[in-house]
Amino acid sequence: MAKYVGLDIGSKTIGIAISEGFIANSHSTIRFEENDFKSGAQKLKDFLEADGFEKLIIGYPFNMNGSSGYRIEMVEEFIENLKLFININDNNLVKIDERLTSRMAKSIMIEANLSRKKQKSSKDQLAAQLILETFLNNNN
Repeated sequence: MAKYVGLDIGSKTIGIAISEGFIANSHSTIRFEENDFKSGAQKLKDFLEADGFEKLIIGYPFNMNGSSGYRIEMVEEFIENLKLFININDNNLVKIDERLTSRMAKSIMIEANLSRKKQKSSKDQLAAQLILETFLNNNN
């Protein structure tokens, strides 16, 4: 079965979710110094080499009105840094509209009555899971 890795890229973190086919599972969060995308890309490369992947599903943070802004530029900068370490192209990279995933992740964690500390440590990987679920739902 295909191996998909969902990513929620932030200025200091990368939320990771994985799937072997139909169900997305939150996995982990990579942390790095703010805007040090080269370091973040290196750490992600290590994860991808250890686990492998067929497609990277990356959250693309459009503004609420559908326009692109600083956050999309940030994700593009991260992708360019990642290309220095691994071979990715249009066949194994998918960008998914993630406008509401962080907000949805926060709502889910509040409903689950998680502590603020647990919410902070889990929000990025839960957002990545929602991004990956969106991809899986649109492609199954």
